[in-house]
Amino acid sequence: MEETRARQLVELEIGDLAAGGRGLARAGDGRVVFVAGALAGEKVLTRINRERRDYLEAEAVEILAASPQRVQPPCPLYGRCGGCDFMHLGYPEQVRAKTAWVSRALRKLPGLPQPVIMPSPAAWGWRNRLRFQVDAGRLGFFARASHDLVQVERCPVAAPAVNLLLPGLAVLLAEPGGKAVAWVEVLAEGEEAYLTLGAGEGLDEAWLASLEALPGVLGVSGGKAQARPYGLVYYQRPGLVLRAYPGQFSQVNFAANRLLIEAVLTLAGPGQGHSALDLYAGSGNFSLPLAAAGWRVLAVEGEHRAVRAARRLIKANALGEAVETTQGEAGQALAELARAGQGFNLVVLDPPRTGAKGLMEGLLKLEPERVVYVSCHPAALARDAAELAEAGYRPLGLTVVDMFPHTGHVEAVLGLQRRQPGA
Repeated sequence: MEETRARQLVELEIGDLAAGGRGLARAGDGRVVFVAGALAGEKVLTRINRERRDYLEAEAVEILAASPQRVQPPCPLYGRCGGCDFMHLGYPEQVRAKTAWVSRALRKLPGLPQPVIMPSPAAWGWRNRLRFQVDAGRLGFFARASHDLVQVERCPVAAPAVNLLLPGLAVLLAEPGGKAVAWVEVLAEGEEAYLTLGAGEGLDEAWLASLEALPGVLGVSGGKAQARPYGLVYYQRPGLVLRAYPGQFSQVNFAANRLLIEAVLTLAGPGQGHSALDLYAGSGNFSLPLAAAGWRVLAVEGEHRAVRAARRLIKANALGEAVETTQGEAGQALAELARAGQGFNLVVLDPPRTGAKGLMEGLLKLEPERVVYVSCHPAALARDAAELAEAGYRPLGLTVVDMFPHTGHVEAVLGLQRRQPGA
């Protein structure tokens, strides 16, 4: 980066909105400029923060000519807090923009159908799991692109139980007993919550008892303290109850996650005793609903705590004959299954943001009739789906689920069907 160029102020016209929510412009030398906080059609005064050989990164300092789609962010911390970066665009327009990003990324797939669009059931108060940072007794989130703490008294995207306990939590963390705490993760639904503390074992028991006495708190984990592992129900249908557990990964938006599960089930089709492989299975977010719908599922997950949680849920739902869980890396599992000559009617995969690069060859050796790919990165999904298309798979359906309102993130679910010989 050329330090002499970085941090300078430049007036730019924004031509489009890039995936992730940043405005797209052109510098005087022709390079692309990604502008945080800008919308298509706007004229903005920007600060160049980072310079690369092929592109520049900038932030909007002043909106000189605003888009009619721009709205006033309701959060007073917007622009300082690093949590939400898309709050300056009205929610319906956010959903349309995210759908366009997914469609644009997948446009080269032959026969791509029109996407089914599923906005978050709640645009505010949707976040059921979030982590607060603690610094010298102060509670908040990291500022954008830094580790500076922005103190938070209320978060408009947090579940109601989170905001209910925040004032008391802030007071307790400022006390001597809170000095050892580096972060607090809250898992909440309705008016109930669990707290998980990032702390050593030297926490005062009386202070921990004060935390447990906060409104709605069901338990506290961290140090020597361990919350009761009952968890919070995030998905329910006849014969099936799924719970999220404190201190373990779960989708942050329970209501939108229910839409995501239903999208996967729809694209998977009827189980009727057929076999399914669930890669990156977590604690069974898709495995157990698939099993309850009639599939025989092998769930593969690399994180041991998630596997343990999945087995607990399998036992609680009496699905031991329908779901088998194994701990392991996805690529290794594919190779071992192929060597064993095992095949599956269905493969479901929900990889991390980087996608499943390098795994499609192994997946294809299992010859699944159908693949359902869940992705939070449209470009990674497009890359991997192109390999499946080249091998004869055709898009069956596409669903866009807005799991993260007011951010530049989106979930897409792509179903692909193997083309029959001669078809």
